[in-house]
Amino acid sequence: MLKNISETISSILFNKLKLDGHTLEVLRKSSSSSFVKIIGLFLTLFLSIFLGRTLGPEGLGIINLSNRIVTFCIIIGLFGAREMIIKEVSIARQQKNFTRIKSVMNTSFWFNGILSLVIALVLIFCAPWIAVNVFSKPELTCPLIIFLAVIVPQIFSRVFSSGLVGYKKIWQSNLVDQALSVTITFIILIILWLIEFELTIINVAYAYAIGRIVVTFSVGLYWRKIFTHRNEPSQLLIRELQKKRYHFFLISISSTIFSNADVIIIGMMLDAKEVGFYTVASRLALMTSFFLKVTNSSLSPKIAALYSSGKLEELELMIQRVTKALFWIGLGTLILYIFIGRFMLGVWGEEFKAGYWVLIILSIGQFVNLASGCVGLLLMMTNYEKIHGRITISSSIIGIILLVILVFWFEVVGAAIASAVVVIGMNLLTLYFVKKKLNLSTVSFNLKKK
Repeated sequence: MLKNISETISSILFNKLKLDGHTLEVLRKSSSSSFVKIIGLFLTLFLSIFLGRTLGPEGLGIINLSNRIVTFCIIIGLFGAREMIIKEVSIARQQKNFTRIKSVMNTSFWFNGILSLVIALVLIFCAPWIAVNVFSKPELTCPLIIFLAVIVPQIFSRVFSSGLVGYKKIWQSNLVDQALSVTITFIILIILWLIEFELTIINVAYAYAIGRIVVTFSVGLYWRKIFTHRNEPSQLLIRELQKKRYHFFLISISSTIFSNADVIIIGMMLDAKEVGFYTVASRLALMTSFFLKVTNSSLSPKIAALYSSGKLEELELMIQRVTKALFWIGLGTLILYIFIGRFMLGVWGEEFKAGYWVLIILSIGQFVNLASGCVGLLLMMTNYEKIHGRITISSSIIGIILLVILVFWFEVVGAAIASAVVVIGMNLLTLYFVKKKLNLSTVSFNLKKK
């Protein structure tokens, strides 16, 4: 069904918009994944609205803060496994080396499972101290412990989903990562609400935990179905794969620090209600980055192929067309938020309208992010990943310093300013290096057909 939808969309775009073949291929390949991600995006939005109206800003803030802390722990537990698994499984599958696939997957289960178990146990033991002394929020203790208790299943589900990408099961992997867990959680909470069961922060945390466990079992069964070579011999490749994980880990951990530091610092310096205001405004502002992520997932192989074959003019034309579309999406969304942002925040509850200026400031940053195009991806796919890594790491460090200073002086608005400034600066710097190293421009509004 998704394939038929993708082909229909592609036909319309080719006939009506007269897109070049490379751009059309990017849109065709991203349409199925986009469909799944859109479902996940809206379900996450509906769940956030439901929790905002049920728990209020403070309760939603505690849940979101717990999620951000655990997200950071999961990235450490994965230790760069996702990108490494995708690369190794893709190559081994092409070579029909199923022993290699089984060895890579088994090594990841053992290494990442043990690492994440140690992280979970240590943090569960320290959770009361973290809640009281780091965040000054005793009510954070129980939901944090519940979320930490299901870190290992989440690590396993991400290992499985990475293997699915290597097997070219892209939309199925996106279903696991983007939509399935939130769907199960939402269904559980709606059922509890319909039977008039009291929804507390702790009960909501249990619903999240159940959803994540169900996802792990579901994706595990699906992996067993598609990987029919379970009787192949395997070996642990810990030492070999560790060398390949390290660079991926540095990029992923710096990106995670950058994307989660604002909420964690707000949680440390302000009250839970402010966390609730900020996370809702941030979720709305970041909706536009969804389109960049979708196009990036399909652009990466095209960029690598065109660059390696020296087709720089075709590469530039494709990038400029995609960037032009992203520019108008970002601009339209920013204008929309300026005029009806307060109303949209009010859907969560009247109190959430206090996050209006946070929404506008973050949306300006995201507009620049989209208008710059896939500059970071260009560096990574053209053998300049070290430059991209340095930009990301240095931006994360500067961002944390700015966050601490500006949150102290301007509270959540300061956090929004710090985040937007870093996003804008990072994109402009990356644009500079794309032009300097590749002599390519991602931005042009005078595109001529070639």
